[in-house]
Amino acid sequence: MSHTIIVGIDGSDNARCALQWAISHAQRTSSEIRIVSAYTVPGVTMGQADIVYPADFDEAVKKAVSDIAEAAADSVTSAGVPVSTTIVPGDASGVMVEHSKNADLAVVGARGRGGFAGRLLGSVALAMPAHSHCATVVIPSTWPTRVMPERPLPIDQPVRSQDVPSAEADGRRRPDFSGEIVAAVDPFETDTPVLRAAAAQAAIYGTPLHLVGVTATHILSPEWMPSQEHLVRMYDEAERSFATAVEGLRRDFPELDVRFSIFDAPATEVLVSATYTADLVVIGSRGRGGFASTVLGSTSQGVLSHAVCPVRVVRVTRRQPTRRR
Repeated sequence: MSHTIIVGIDGSDNARCALQWAISHAQRTSSEIRIVSAYTVPGVTMGQADIVYPADFDEAVKKAVSDIAEAAADSVTSAGVPVSTTIVPGDASGVMVEHSKNADLAVVGARGRGGFAGRLLGSVALAMPAHSHCATVVIPSTWPTRVMPERPLPIDQPVRSQDVPSAEADGRRRPDFSGEIVAAVDPFETDTPVLRAAAAQAAIYGTPLHLVGVTATHILSPEWMPSQEHLVRMYDEAERSFATAVEGLRRDFPELDVRFSIFDAPATEVLVSATYTADLVVIGSRGRGGFASTVLGSTSQGVLSHAVCPVRVVRVTRRQPTRRR
């Protein structure tokens, strides 16, 4: 049975970029695309002067959105991918979340037509990774052009790694993930939804998978600073866990090229830096910390806000079981 990819379309350049990414993915996975567009009739606060919309204003708005959706559908058909369109009234975020119930993947642009100029993420790009019933891929507003920040984050080399190349940038060496899919994985867990989703996509794409973990000893209380001996033990334990994870993946994906890196640095900085060169970064919707009411973790938000390559967010609930060593 064909998988379904839903794509949010609003006529923006970023939405068109998201659609192109979805088309490429659908071609690789023999999936069908469902274009989802939402529209609302602007509300009016009545003052001293009454403002009345023409009777057919609602239909005019709907037709404008339908024309955009149909044009997008034509481009999908031209690429040889099965497509359908859905145009419904309502808030775009809520509509996309509702349609994610019957989808295998959602693809949205990081920025839509609305919002404030200073916002890094649009409302849909924030809502979908947090509330979608399926995985969500967020496409940066500048993609496929990878626009680098004026001051790239200064990431040190990993404390443990397996055949990891590096490249010269801004007068220093930094890890190079070119041609790879990067999966952000807890270095002390050997099997997670993020790990499996990233491995499956890397296998489909025929792309090496790079597991990236962060030990984060830099955030420990200054009242207790680990000795060098403790650090070595921690790094060694993380390396053993990753070696076990790699072994498990190679059993299930024997053709997959898997490697890993372990960093001792802020997680958001490490992962944003990975987007500078990686083809795709896969992260979880939740981390180990944060408030119970926060659905999208701070690291996930930070990565989505500053990524320069597509980011796939896998829904991970706090109680979802994972296998530990």
